[in-house]
Amino acid sequence: FFSHWRESGAQLSPSPEKKRWLRPRIAAHGHRRATMVPPWVNELLDETAVAELKLLGANMLGCLVLFALLSFLRIGDKSWYLTLYSSAATSIVGVIFFRSVMVDGLEASIMNENDLSRFIALFFIGYCIMDLLLGSVYYEGAINYTDGWIHHFLYVAICGVLLYRKMTGLFAVALVEELPIIILSVFEVQNKRKPSFLFGFLYFVTRCMFHLVIIYAAAPYSKLIFATGIVLLRWHLVTFHTWVRGYLMRSGMEQRRVPLNIKLVLFLSLVALQGTAHAFLAASRVKVLREVGESRAALVHILTCGYFLYELFMIVQDVYTQNFIMSAIAKKKIIYNISWEDPAIDHRVLKCNSDDVVLTISSAGCNVLDYVLEGPKKVIAVDMNGAQLALLELKLATIRTCSYEEFFKLFGESDYSTFTAVYKSKLRQHLTPESAEFWDANGSIIRNNLMFAGASGLMARLLQPVVVLTGAKKLMERAAETGERAPASLVNNPFFGFFCALVKAPSLWSWLAPLGGVPLEQLNLLAERPELFAERLVEVLTTRMWPNEHFKNNYFYYGYVVGKFSKNCCPRYLEEKHFETLRKRVDIVKPFHGTWAEGAETLAPGEVTVASLLDSMDWMPEAMVGENIGRLVGCMKRDKARIFWRSFAPEVHSAVLTHLRDKSGCQPILVPDYDRVGWYLSQYWTTLDPAYDPQKLLCKGTGAMMANSFGDDVAVMAKMGTYGLQGFLGAKPDVRAFYRSQGTRYDGFREALLPDRDVFNQYVMPWVFAPKTWISVGCGTARDIEFVIEHVQSTDTRVYLVDLSDALLDMAKERVAKLGLGKQVVCIEGDINTEEVVSQLPKGGADFVTCSYCLTMIPPWQQALETMVRLTKPGGYMGLIDFTTKEAGGAWQALYKWWFANDGVFFNREQVKWLHSNNQLEVVWYKEAEGRVPYTFLTPTHYTFCAKKK
Repeated sequence: FFSHWRESGAQLSPSPEKKRWLRPRIAAHGHRRATMVPPWVNELLDETAVAELKLLGANMLGCLVLFALLSFLRIGDKSWYLTLYSSAATSIVGVIFFRSVMVDGLEASIMNENDLSRFIALFFIGYCIMDLLLGSVYYEGAINYTDGWIHHFLYVAICGVLLYRKMTGLFAVALVEELPIIILSVFEVQNKRKPSFLFGFLYFVTRCMFHLVIIYAAAPYSKLIFATGIVLLRWHLVTFHTWVRGYLMRSGMEQRRVPLNIKLVLFLSLVALQGTAHAFLAASRVKVLREVGESRAALVHILTCGYFLYELFMIVQDVYTQNFIMSAIAKKKIIYNISWEDPAIDHRVLKCNSDDVVLTISSAGCNVLDYVLEGPKKVIAVDMNGAQLALLELKLATIRTCSYEEFFKLFGESDYSTFTAVYKSKLRQHLTPESAEFWDANGSIIRNNLMFAGASGLMARLLQPVVVLTGAKKLMERAAETGERAPASLVNNPFFGFFCALVKAPSLWSWLAPLGGVPLEQLNLLAERPELFAERLVEVLTTRMWPNEHFKNNYFYYGYVVGKFSKNCCPRYLEEKHFETLRKRVDIVKPFHGTWAEGAETLAPGEVTVASLLDSMDWMPEAMVGENIGRLVGCMKRDKARIFWRSFAPEVHSAVLTHLRDKSGCQPILVPDYDRVGWYLSQYWTTLDPAYDPQKLLCKGTGAMMANSFGDDVAVMAKMGTYGLQGFLGAKPDVRAFYRSQGTRYDGFREALLPDRDVFNQYVMPWVFAPKTWISVGCGTARDIEFVIEHVQSTDTRVYLVDLSDALLDMAKERVAKLGLGKQVVCIEGDINTEEVVSQLPKGGADFVTCSYCLTMIPPWQQALETMVRLTKPGGYMGLIDFTTKEAGGAWQALYKWWFANDGVFFNREQVKWLHSNNQLEVVWYKEAEGRVPYTFLTPTHYTFCAKKK
């Protein structure tokens, strides 16, 4: 085919302009034979175009034959057949042209179009087309929107432009970027795990660094090609970022591989290299543009470079925030050198006695020992980080075997000579093998000052310049002696004022948070109201960390500022008057390596009476909170149970937690007490309602995932567009026909369009109170039932599905039958606002009434809400999940309203206001979030709502 193509007239000659451009560059590189330069296209003949189309068809036929052959042989994963074939062919061409780069130079090579470069561009177009066509039939699930359709269409367009502009030499040179794809394809075809380091490093070298150099070399000849290359570079950096996160996170699980520290150095070096190269190339291009008077183009390059440097900075920040804490746990490194929760608040609320079995998180062991002083029967200290348990065990061993002076010198003053004197002779024999191994290797923690150990200690050390500049150390020591409040000399100090202003900046929090042992997920709880935390931080610095009307001193901040504790300013367990009590009771502490749910399950059923969970649930997703609370409560003595937790959020942040009601039906009680730490914006405690069934939190759905192919989604969107056009033209759209036409595609498209339905059904609605009747208004295809299939079955709930669409109800009936719920479910077709429908529903009301993404499609929405309230029995729960606009409004909210109104979905903030103002409803839960509309940049707001009818 290639020979026939050449014979048909595709042999081309260079244009005079190309000759004039190429001659000095060839001479500059010492090339002696100008005749070796491949000819350039001056004018494409009709015969050539026909020949190239034939060649394209032949390439596509070759892809088909290869796919059929490998499929017949059943070799590995068929979705990677064509990718392996394409990457192998293109990489060979890329290597050939890269050799040309080494001989002739980059600029000469990218403008060096010849037969082979045009052939490989046509070849790649054929591959892209056939991969989409065959993928749509044989491996539809592997062809996604971004990496499949968008990627392939973009490259078809790029190759088409390069063929037209006679610049396929650029494409051929760039094909060396396909080298990492060969590695990926070979291992994916065999269903084997790819060599992560080799793939990632090669990907960076070719698709980030080399790609950057190429697009800047092409910039003088085509703004379009440069712009397209910049878009692809952004794409490549996203993939590199994804690889880095995965590669680093595997460090704790792979003992034989590269240590994390070396990986981090490598990662930072690559990012620095990319940033430096981009800045250098951009500066060189800007200089040229300014010399020729193109200031606007120069500004574009400056802004583009600035954007990419910012993106690299954000990659570093993300890797840091995501890996810092988890890698410390994986490597058994101490994170917390003291426990940053005020135990005085726990004791004031929980009132532990000799009958209590306390389960708490170990952290640095400070609060565990404080609980011991309260005299409970047993204290279970759990932690997922073995290093934290090693610190607790060292304290327990010191209490058992050493004098008070040795105990205080070791943990109050971090005296290394005391550690060396007693560790091997007294302490080591009382440690578990794991803890002994830890301290054998990490005695330097004591030598370098325990107060500055761990992540939180590192933050204290980094803040020492502020302490020195403000003279805070001497002021803090004096305040501990005299009880003096924050001195005016400090408050008026300009360095201190600057520092207070600095810590109020939310952009700084994501960098400081991991140092304080605060995961990014926990920090995100402050996103909606960051001003509250900013004000709290300043209040801590100016008031709370100093003696005040609430307490005489604050050992938390004293230790970090001074670098050690004093006997008149230290945790209660370090006070001499409590040492003998600790020694008598030390054996009631039982360390456990694992989660607090796992720790509770090691005890006898009903043995745990007190659970102090610190702030651990702040970083958990709703499903994890549900699972752990379900397992914990199942192990607790119901009539004596008390649960206490803290949070960065200003309100209860989890629907699971908001359903932890006491015997009187009250929600968790906000603890208003003024604590010494001040980081937590809220603290809660609760007892348990006897009707609370924790096993419902452990129930699961079917696990079925609804996913459309891109073609299916296109069909749905086309129908939505037609529906909207009918309304725009004044015709009355047929709602029933609209849904009937979508058939099985309905669930797949709406799975991504309508977020959080699983969380809403499983956790926002309180299945822990075992509802016997459930009315689902606007049930659609009954997808909601699949999220709570085990809940419905274990509770024997009678379900009433109501919908206006007969087509959707037919699909709902099919689903119900497949789930085996035919005897429990009643399907009712009709309008919820009609008495005909209401008369078929439970006369006394239902325990649950829900409406999932339907209210915004009901024009008489107020009447529908009134009906739903009427259908909810007293003591029952009414829940909704739907779209709304943000309270602040704005242009984006107006755009969302217009966009969705074309699909018959009408955003209305008044619906939310109605729900909160109805005097028959006690709001239990309300939360807003954003979700992206598939294939768009739109991120409309949706809410989840649950209320108890009075």
